[in-house]
Amino acid sequence: MSIDGNQWNYGQLGPDIWSDYYPLCAGKSQSPINILTACTVYKKFAPFQFTSSYDEKHYFTLKNNGHTIIATLNTDYQQSPLYLTGGGLNGTFEFVNFHLHWGENYRSGSEHQM
Repeated sequence: MSIDGNQWNYGQLGPDIWSDYYPLCAGKSQSPINILTACTVYKKFAPFQFTSSYDEKHYFTLKNNGHTIIATLNTDYQQSPLYLTGGGLNGTFEFVNFHLHWGENYRSGSEHQM
């Protein structure tokens, strides 16, 4: 069986075989992550801080790519960029987009496990 980037899913072509088709998924720093709570070290981090423009109106372009909805900050409008610091981040990061994970029911959706 051969799959391309648009055919993966959380079922038969789910996280347990992603590395068969996408070798970079066989590393130690990407999804899926099996979080073993008994081995977890808890840390306290400073809260995330957004730039002062976080309360301004911002416009996003939404796209459904078949697996998720991606919301990208729309640069066509005169709006201040959003920057994020804190929360244990190493530096200041510009907020560009976000995406959502969901499933058919409460047992599926995100590829991480606890």
